[in-house]
Amino acid sequence: MEKPRELEAQEREKLIVAVDFGTTYSGVAFCHSNQKELRDIEIITSWSNNGVAPKVPTEIRYVHGKDPLWGAEASLASERRGTANSAVIYNRFKLLLDPRSGTGLYNSADESSDISTDGEIRLPDKKSAVSVSADYLKLLYQELMQKILRRRLPKTLDITPIHFIFSVPAIWSHEAQSATKFAAKQAGFCSRSSDRLTLVSEPEAAALYVLKAMHEANFSRISTTAVPPLAEGDTFVVCDAGGGTVDLISYEVEDVKPAFRLVEAAVGTGAKCGSSYIDEAFLQMLRQKIGPTFDDSRVWSQKKIGRGSTLMKTFDSIKRSFGQTTNDVWYIELPVNVEDDEENGIIENELEFTAEDLEDLFDPVVDQVVGLIRNQVDSVQSCGKTVSAIFLVGGFGESHYLYQSVEKWAKTQSPPLTVINPQGSWSAIMRGAVIYALNPAIRSRRLRQHYGFECSVNFDPAKHDIADSWMCPFGGGLQANGEVTWSGRMVNYNSRILELRQLLTDL
Repeated sequence: MEKPRELEAQEREKLIVAVDFGTTYSGVAFCHSNQKELRDIEIITSWSNNGVAPKVPTEIRYVHGKDPLWGAEASLASERRGTANSAVIYNRFKLLLDPRSGTGLYNSADESSDISTDGEIRLPDKKSAVSVSADYLKLLYQELMQKILRRRLPKTLDITPIHFIFSVPAIWSHEAQSATKFAAKQAGFCSRSSDRLTLVSEPEAAALYVLKAMHEANFSRISTTAVPPLAEGDTFVVCDAGGGTVDLISYEVEDVKPAFRLVEAAVGTGAKCGSSYIDEAFLQMLRQKIGPTFDDSRVWSQKKIGRGSTLMKTFDSIKRSFGQTTNDVWYIELPVNVEDDEENGIIENELEFTAEDLEDLFDPVVDQVVGLIRNQVDSVQSCGKTVSAIFLVGGFGESHYLYQSVEKWAKTQSPPLTVINPQGSWSAIMRGAVIYALNPAIRSRRLRQHYGFECSVNFDPAKHDIADSWMCPFGGGLQANGEVTWSGRMVNYNSRILELRQLLTDL
């Protein structure tokens, strides 16, 4: 009897493709399922209209009567006129997949911005966050399958099953996770019967990358400084600081050899306080210094102040170096002619930035990140465990100022905590998501919610209110309404709790 096609696909060699669908930038990494080393994981760095770059902007622009523009093309293309929405570049829409998403800091009146006047992230008319995400992911999927992977696997792509791994913030609700899966499938992921899609939390993926590098003794991938080896019983915290969200999760090392095995030490936490909020604060500061003319979208257009513009690229460079250099003053050339205003630091069309100005932009966001780390460490300690190290990863995690702020706090703890900033931490999630598919190392997780069933129980006057009582017509006696029976038991995450059998029959 021939095996079903689905079983054959599961047994064949697969392609593992990790998609880091980020708030501000997105990236993809992949390797074959028979490749187990970090060096085998390839990060895609060649995208159409994006040059050579490890990630593409998570941006989309809708153009009437044409396919949407996405990635760097959305910002670089000349602005189109004639339709109401063609000039608007939409970004950060990923945050709206979580209905608990808050507002931004930048209160824009620019009609070409995706931030509305009340501070909310805007969406196109008659489109939801899921549909915009699906539109963006569809364009990414088409380029990935039709161009990039087709060039890599010209003869075997059509018969090679693909296991897609999407990374999501650890704090996301089940609703947000389902929305991500739905958007990905609407975009075409898993449209082939042999493909499958799995979600992994972003900090978990980052943790797996760090541990894999340590297990391979490839410490050059981890840090330029000495990294203390993790031993059985050690507990560590991973802080994944990205463009939109900052997520934290902690693990205890259960086994070291033959491979790392982890158990979650405390419930993960996080917040929407990524580096994009520093960008918003910068634009808000520009408005204050330049005045009302900054709100004129015909002058200060997205092409001049949006992501990908020369202005924001210059600010991004300053952001990355802040805390590393000894500079006290930076200068940014303004894209629009502005009258000199020495009081606001504008001279010959250049804006002067001091270290104090940058601290004012950074500190509200950095303080939130440090607070999240503090709370996560406290949660671990409340479970009777001691944190031995903090791994700071993600694009924002590469900020020298953030690292110094976290390290300053860590040194005040008793005993002081080690803060490790892995090299190339911007790729930790992509690489870690691939590792997750190759060899899941997490043995157990902590539930983010309690689960139970509402039911009726025998009435007990010592416990129940008479107003909640009712008489069972089937001889059960007096009952109490509105009670909950809590359900669940401890299981290993990757263990089978129900044996599944495939029944085959000849027709």
